[in-house]
Amino acid sequence: MEDKRKQEIEDLAWQVWQDRTGLRFRRELTPDQKLSITEMDEYQRYRDEATRIYEKRLIKQQKALHNKKYPVIDVPASGKRTWMGGAYTLCFVYSKNDGNFILRGYMKEVEEYLKKNYTHYFCNMSLWSSGFNRDIWGFWKDGIGVFEPHRSSKSYKGKDKWKFQVRPYTHWWDDEEEKEKANKVEPLYFKRMPHRWIPEFDKL
Repeated sequence: MEDKRKQEIEDLAWQVWQDRTGLRFRRELTPDQKLSITEMDEYQRYRDEATRIYEKRLIKQQKALHNKKYPVIDVPASGKRTWMGGAYTLCFVYSKNDGNFILRGYMKEVEEYLKKNYTHYFCNMSLWSSGFNRDIWGFWKDGIGVFEPHRSSKSYKGKDKWKFQVRPYTHWWDDEEEKEKANKVEPLYFKRMPHRWIPEFDKL
């Protein structure tokens, strides 16, 4: 177990080093080439940062699992990680047909797994990359979004400022008929997002 922890921290330190320096390699380095970088004294600070990230991630993960007590599904990594979609992810899924569960893996694979295997759900993706965390809400159906409150903004007032919204959305390139149809749907407002699928979501 300790060896696994050390290896995960070492892998994370290498990722942090690449992110901080902006260096990428066209082909995988040999063990000796990689060692020439990782044995430098200044590389220790990347290990220290990786350890902090690892422990912070572990605490959040354990807290989430203990509090929610939801089944956990580990989504395999493809082995072809890139910066886009490469954030480590805990995805809390609230579904109509399969109950609540957690997907654990990297963002790209988690998104693909979720869309391939499930319908009628909303989810919260807790993303971790280079020590930073952010949450993204999602809805299974295209054109429906979950929008967080704008509590810190001075531009929003009333419900838009203080409550979550679940509603249709459109893009600037959509035709006027589609925009008009979306605008006619009354948003669903929540002080806090529910922790289960509710009948109102079936109407969206």
